[in-house]
Amino acid sequence: MTKQPGEEGARQSVILSLLVDHCLFLHPDQQAQLKNNLPAYTVGSLRAHVQVSSLVDVIEDLVSSEDPQDQLKRLTQALHDVFTFSRSKKHMIQRQLGRLGPTPALKYRVIEVMRNMPVMSN
Repeated sequence: MTKQPGEEGARQSVILSLLVDHCLFLHPDQQAQLKNNLPAYTVGSLRAHVQVSSLVDVIEDLVSSEDPQDQLKRLTQALHDVFTFSRSKKHMIQRQLGRLGPTPALKYRVIEVMRNMPVMSN
């Protein structure tokens, strides 16, 4: 899903989050907790459990395949294709920063601080 600005983007994000929460509510381990009147698991711990289970399934498939080396190469390439770098819009590169020199007030403050700084001796 690409990011969508404004109200529509916010609504889609909330809908997706609620759908994930709902799916995790129906997770068999969560249902067993609720059925036995035990405290529910947190969404974060359920997500982590699902992620680890999925990773283990992928590793089992990879190891048991006829050509594990080829499968590993294909998996690695697929992961690199999916998880690409995104450019930061918050970083300061290629931004006009304006004047970076010290102001007269800052120069005065440095002089005052240096004048009042205790001298350290050995």
